Amino acid sequence: MFDANWTNPWRVSGGARQETFKQGLLPVDMLDYTGNSLKKIIDEIMNNPGQRYGFTQDDWYPSLAVTYMNEGFMDTEAFQIRLNVSETVVRPDLREMSDVTYIDTELNKRVKGNPLLQFSELKNYDLRFEWFFNNGNNFTASLFYKDIANPIESTNLPGSDDDVILTFENSLSGEIYGLELEMLYDIGGGFFSSSNLTLSDSEIVSPDGLGYTNSTRRMTGQSEYVLNTQIGFDSEDGKHSASLVYNLFGERLFFAARNT
Repeated sequence: MFDANWTNPWRVSGGARQETFKQGLLPVDMLDYTGNSLKKIIDEIMNNPGQRYGFTQDDWYPSLAVTYMNEGFMDTEAFQIRLNVSETVVRPDLREMSDVTYIDTELNKRVKGNPLLQFSELKNYDLRFEWFFNNGNNFTASLFYKDIANPIESTNLPGSDDDVILTFENSLSGEIYGLELEMLYDIGGGFFSSSNLTLSDSEIVSPDGLGYTNSTRRMTGQSEYVLNTQIGFDSEDGKHSASLVYNLFGERLFFAARNT
């Protein structure tokens, strides 16, 4: 990683993160007292490099940011514009990759994992404008865009129309883009207000032949607007605090439906 003042008022920072990820996931037949089923899985791991029971991923994820800084702009203590480009990865958790069915207590639905899931590779781009004022108040506006390869989303298992069973599938590609606004305002007397508003849209493309009712659509779980705001209090001695929080989000897809 590096961070350098290129030339006043420009600043450049960046680097690369190396990750080695290992995962082992063995289905066990609790009724097989001979151990033959486990032996077959171990043989497949040893002889089939394309299996998904145990594997290792090793990759680099770079990032680069260019910042322009200006003091006293529009009566601010500091103002800066930052352009950031980075790459990262999203990996499914063990439950999402386990070939078992479990109950999601939040959704009250049966969910079956998919051991064939691939990792999602993300390219992130954002342009951020930040205003910092003398009294501690600040305001931030960000434009962002994410390009996703192999995005993971919730869908229904074919044939589970009457009693929906959810699972996870990789789509071909996805993108999400929008505007994010953040602010912090000191009301006085220890009280403050902070808010975050995100306006966004997305598109995901699923492969043909899997029975999706819409192969191109918004991403599951994505709302066109999300608002988080709070009024808080911090005592001067740091021993007491309180907050009143309000959250609001728009309609979002529950799962990507497939014809049964």
